[in-house]
Amino acid sequence: MTGLVLIALLFLSDVKTQVTELEAQAESWQYAGQLAKAEAGYRSALEIGQTAWGESLRVAGTLARLGNVVRLQSRLDEAEQIQERALKIRERLAPDSLEVTDSLHQLVLVAWERKDMEAMAMYSRRAMAIQERFPPDTLAMADTLNDVALLASEQGRYAETEALFRRAVTILEKRSPNSIQLATALGRLGLVTRVLGEAEAAEEHLQRALAIRNKLAPASLGTASILTNLGGLASERGDLEKAAQLLQQSLEISEKAAPKGSAVMTSLNSLGIVERLRGNLDKAWELHQRALKIREQHSGRYDDVSNVLGLLGNVAEARGDLKAALELYQSSLASAERLTPGELEEALALQQLGRLHHRMGRSDLAAQLLARAVDTLESQTGRLGGTRDLQAAFRARHEEIYLDAIDVELARGHAPEAFHLLERSRARSFLTLLAERDLAFGELPEALERSRRDIAARYDQKARELTLQTGTADGEEATAALQHELDSLRQERNEVAEKIRTASPRLAALREPQPLTLEAARKVLDPGTLALSYSVGKDKTVLFAVTREGGLQVKILALGEERLRREVESFLERVRSQQAPTNDLYSKLIGPVADLVQRSERVLILPDGPLHRLPFGALVHDGRFLIEEKPLHTALSLTVYGTLRSSSPGDPQKLGKLVAFGDPRFPKDMQAKGGLGPGLRSFDWSSLPYSRREVEQIAGVYPGALVYLGEEATEERAKSIHGARILHFATHGYTDDRTPLDSALVLTIPEELANRGITRDNGLLQVWEIFEGVRIDADLVVLSACESALGRELSGEGMIGLTRAFQYAGAHSVAASLWSVADQVTAELMTRFHRHLAAGLPKDQALRAAQLELIREPLGITTANGQALEMDASAPFYWAAFQLFGDWR
Repeated sequence: MTGLVLIALLFLSDVKTQVTELEAQAESWQYAGQLAKAEAGYRSALEIGQTAWGESLRVAGTLARLGNVVRLQSRLDEAEQIQERALKIRERLAPDSLEVTDSLHQLVLVAWERKDMEAMAMYSRRAMAIQERFPPDTLAMADTLNDVALLASEQGRYAETEALFRRAVTILEKRSPNSIQLATALGRLGLVTRVLGEAEAAEEHLQRALAIRNKLAPASLGTASILTNLGGLASERGDLEKAAQLLQQSLEISEKAAPKGSAVMTSLNSLGIVERLRGNLDKAWELHQRALKIREQHSGRYDDVSNVLGLLGNVAEARGDLKAALELYQSSLASAERLTPGELEEALALQQLGRLHHRMGRSDLAAQLLARAVDTLESQTGRLGGTRDLQAAFRARHEEIYLDAIDVELARGHAPEAFHLLERSRARSFLTLLAERDLAFGELPEALERSRRDIAARYDQKARELTLQTGTADGEEATAALQHELDSLRQERNEVAEKIRTASPRLAALREPQPLTLEAARKVLDPGTLALSYSVGKDKTVLFAVTREGGLQVKILALGEERLRREVESFLERVRSQQAPTNDLYSKLIGPVADLVQRSERVLILPDGPLHRLPFGALVHDGRFLIEEKPLHTALSLTVYGTLRSSSPGDPQKLGKLVAFGDPRFPKDMQAKGGLGPGLRSFDWSSLPYSRREVEQIAGVYPGALVYLGEEATEERAKSIHGARILHFATHGYTDDRTPLDSALVLTIPEELANRGITRDNGLLQVWEIFEGVRIDADLVVLSACESALGRELSGEGMIGLTRAFQYAGAHSVAASLWSVADQVTAELMTRFHRHLAAGLPKDQALRAAQLELIREPLGITTANGQALEMDASAPFYWAAFQLFGDWR
C-alpha cells in the first residue's frame, strides 16, 4: 500500500512539474506575441491537468490563463465560456477567495471588449464585495481597481478612471514592481491622461510601461498598445515621422500576435491618421479600409465603427470627394448616437458632419450640428469629475469644436451668437472655481482637513529632500524617485480636493455659472470701456470688439496660431534686446479697430493663445506706444471679469491698509545646494537689495502700512494676511512650466531647511497653496517679481499661475509681470505707480502714468555705492512687462 501511494505521489509530482513547465512556456510565447502557440501550450497543460486532477483549483487557473489568450485573439464568446467554467470551479472549491476575484476580473475584461457595461458593473461589484474581506493592497485588489477604472472610462468618468488606475499602480509598485501587471496599469493610466489632455504625464506613464515591457514582453499586444499611444502623442505634437515609426512598429507586433485582432485595427487607424496628415491619402484610405474589414469581423470594443467611418470620411474629404465624405460622416454619427450617446465620440462625429455641411454651403444645418456638438462636449465635461484643472485640460483638447461653431455663426451673420460661444469656451473651469470658493471654506469635515494638512506637510518635506539629494553620488536615481513621490502627492491632493467638494452640501447644490450673452456682457462694461476679445484659430484670428454703448463689431485677422506665435516671440525678442518694436503687430491686432480705440476711454484686452504673453501697451503705431494712447487692463473673459467686479469693495478712493513684503533672505549655501524643491534646483538665488528700498518708499505713501522685510518676509506671514486693501510682494518669482501649480513667490527661506524633519513652511508661496488656503479681500495685489503673470498656457483657460491664484484668493485686481524685470527700474516704476494710486487715480491710469514717466523722462537712480545717475528707461523692456489683470477701478 505504501508503495502504491509513493508511486501515485511521484506521478502527481511529475504531472505538476509537467503542467508548470507547459504553462511557463505558454506564458513565454504569450509575452513573445505568439498567441497561437501560447494557446496550444495552455490547452496541453489543461488536458494533462484534467486527467490528473479533474476539476481542481489548479485546473481552474489553467482555464483562466487559456481564456485570457483566447480573448486576446478576439474570440470573445469562447473566452467567456472558458472563464465561466473556471469561475464555477473556483466558487465551488474556494468560495469568496481571491481566486474567485481573478475569474471575475477576467470576465470584466471580456465584457469590456464587448462594451457590455452592465456585465462589467456586475462582475466588478461581486469582486469588490469579496475584496473587502482582504487587505486593501493585494494584487487582486489592483486587478479589481483596474476593472472599476475600465467601467468608469466607458461611462466617460475619466477623472475617476485616472484616480483608480493610480491606486492600482501604487499597489503594484509596492507588491509587484517591474511586472507585466504594473506595465499594463501604467499603460492604461497613460491612455486616460492622454484623453484628458495631460500629454506630459501620459508620455511619462507610457515610457515607464514600455521600459518594463521591452524587458519582459517586447513582442506582446500590450507593448503594441503602448507604442500606439506614444505614436498618437508624437502625432499630436507634430512629429509625424516619429509617429509613423512607432505606429509601424506597433502594427508589426499586432499582426504577428493576433492578425485579426482589435489591436491590429487600432494600429491601422492610428497609422492611417498619420499618413493622411503626411499627404499620403491613398495609403491612409487603404489602412482605414483594412481596419474597417477587421472591425466587421469581430465584436471588439476598440475603435468602434463610428471612429473608423469618421476617419474614412476625413480621407474622402481631403480628396475632395465631399459626397462620399458626407455619407461616411452620417454613418459615423448614426453609430455614435447608437453606441455612445452623449459622449465625446458623438460630439466629434457631430463636429465632423457640421464642418462638412458648412464647407458645402449649408450653414444653417451646420450650425445645428455644431451647437449639438458643443452641448455634448459640455455634458461630457460635466461628467468627468476630478479637479477643475483636469476638466480645463479636457475642454482645451477639444476647443476646435467651439471654434468651428463660432465660424459658422459668423458666416450666418449671427455675431451675438458667435460671441456667446466664445464666452462659453473661455475660462469655464476658473469661473466655476470662483463660484465655489466661498462655499468650500468653513465646511470642511475634520478628517478631510487633517488629510489636507498632512498631504501639504509631506509635499513640503519631499521637496526639501529633493534639494538635499542634489549633487550626491546617487542623485539622479534618487531625484527621479522623489519626483515620482511628489507626483503621487499631487494626485492625493487632487483627490482630497474632490472629496471636499463632494462633502459640501452647498457645493453639491451649486449650479455651474453660465457664460454671459452679448447683452449681459455689455452691461458689465463701464461707459467708455472698449473690450477687445481675441479668438485664435489655426488659420485665422477673430476679434470681437464690444462696448456698452455701441454693441459689437467683428474683424477677421489673417493670423493663424502658429504664425501669431512666431510674430509674438519675434516681438518679445526685440523687447528683451531693447530694440525698437515694429508697427506690424499693432497694424494686425489693433489697426482694424483703431477708430474704436481712439473713441474709447480705456481698453480691456481679452487675449487668447500666444497673445497672453504679448505686452499690448508696447505695440507701436506712428512712433507712439499703445499705452500712450489709452490705459489698458486685462481679463480672461467678460464673464470672469463681471464675476470679479461683482464682489469688488466699495469706494476705491478709500485705499485702506498696505501690507508689503520685500528683500527676502536666502541661506548662504542655498546656491551650492542647488535650490529648493521641484524645478528650483537651478534657480538664481541672488539677493534683491532694491526690493527693500521699493517697499520702504511705497510704505511711505500709505499711513499705517505693515512692512515685512528680510527675515520677517516669511511665507507664514503671507498666508495669514487678512484685511489688507493692497498687498505688495517685491521678491523673486518662479514659473514651473512642468507643474504650474508649483509656481511660486519666493519669500525668506528658513535656515533650518538644511535639516531633515523641520515642519515649518519652506518659503515658497506656491500656486496650489494660494488656491488651497489663502483668502484675502484685497482691492489690489502687486506681484513685483519676475514672470509673475506667466504660467502654463491652456487653450480657452489662459495662463494657470500666480495671477489666477490671487484672483481666486479674493484679489479684485492683480498687477504682474510678463518677463524678468530689472530690479532698480522696477523699484522706481512701482513707487510711482503707488504714488499715483494713492493720489486717487484708478489702477489702470496709475500704472499708465508711471509707465509714461519712464517713457518720457530720464530716470534718476542711485547705485549701490550711493552715486546718483540718470538712466534712459524708455525702452519697453523696462516698463511694459507689468500688466493689470481684473478691475481697472
